[in-house]
Amino acid sequence: MTTLVSTASDSLISTSGIGARFKPFDHHGMYAFFERARAEEPVFFCPEINYWVVTTREDVLCLLRDAVRYSADIALAPVTPLAPEALAILKAGMGAEPTQVNCDPPKHDRIRRVAGRFLNARRFLTLEPEIRRLAREAISALEGRAEVDLVADLVYEFPARVLFLLMGIPADDAPQIKRWASYRVLITFGDISPEEQRRGAEDMVAYWRYCVAMVNDRLRCPQSDYASFLIAHRGDVEPELSDNEISSLVFGLLLAGHESTTNLAANALLALLSHRPSWQAISSDTSQIPGAIEEALRFSTSIVYWRRRTRAPTVLQGVTIPANANVLLALGAANHDAELFPEPDRLDIGRSNASEHVSFGSGTHSCIGAPLARLELVVLLEEIVRRYPGLALVDEQPIDYIRTIAFRGPKRLMARLGD
Repeated sequence: MTTLVSTASDSLISTSGIGARFKPFDHHGMYAFFERARAEEPVFFCPEINYWVVTTREDVLCLLRDAVRYSADIALAPVTPLAPEALAILKAGMGAEPTQVNCDPPKHDRIRRVAGRFLNARRFLTLEPEIRRLAREAISALEGRAEVDLVADLVYEFPARVLFLLMGIPADDAPQIKRWASYRVLITFGDISPEEQRRGAEDMVAYWRYCVAMVNDRLRCPQSDYASFLIAHRGDVEPELSDNEISSLVFGLLLAGHESTTNLAANALLALLSHRPSWQAISSDTSQIPGAIEEALRFSTSIVYWRRRTRAPTVLQGVTIPANANVLLALGAANHDAELFPEPDRLDIGRSNASEHVSFGSGTHSCIGAPLARLELVVLLEEIVRRYPGLALVDEQPIDYIRTIAFRGPKRLMARLGD
């Protein structure tokens, strides 16, 4: 088994109460912390970010599935208050409106009825030959190198290039869109300086204008892509989709459709390569890959926290949370809840109930792109174990994570290709 060392403390435990010990932007030692929190204080308040935190699978599912008592309207609100300069840039340049992730019924359901007719498993499956081609191209580009960074060299752009197949975006735009997406993640979910917020705000405005320009182009010259479909079917719901709603949907998908999948793929590779018998098992028998992916989703969650707002006072685990309170749903903690997943800190690619994880959410807001993310990872793993079954992590490398309260994935993952 490869030995890995952290670049930060492996423990989040200190000498004060659970809420004060919680480090929402630091993902090292996260699972050990939540095991203790579930035992001592499964619902607690974190003063650092002014959020109540829920850690059991039962409570997380309750909040995800109840859109009446718990609003999604804060899901994309910046968790760190923005500096005045960044706010001014966003106010002047952004026109995106809530549509899916941070939108409640009935508007959410009206929009999803149209979006779901394009973004569905049937359409995703038609992309498999192209996804396989893109995976083989990415893997072939590793040829001849002594060491590779599996993040930068393999999984960083691959999900974006897959998404572009649905959105009609030139492959050459991938580096720019990934840069914009990275800043959007940081400004929404991160803990960054006022100067970084300013740069992030400028990038978000550029990102938004790119999406608006693409929708305007499709209004003039329809293609067989997502924006064109939304335009063609805008009248299938009442009221019909506006131009701004369509631009907002494109803007939303152009982040959600690839950023979490990059982390998903990196986390899966880290988990499987760190547990050599699991990697050898899927290399010998690729039929085990789908189960391995579900266990990787559970074991190393790519979106570790999500957010809701209480509409009225609510009681969870004997704790009263007031109305209009911010609530942080610890998806990673729910996926390690021993009530459902015995020995949750053990990677078991044969785990029979691994697919009961909450990595793609649940209820009306469950991830519409989950089937595509699964398909991408199945194809990628099939291709890489075929070409490089001896792939192995570089020993004793530091594993560091981006500082956000949502996305979790290694920034860098060095490996040797093997035979």
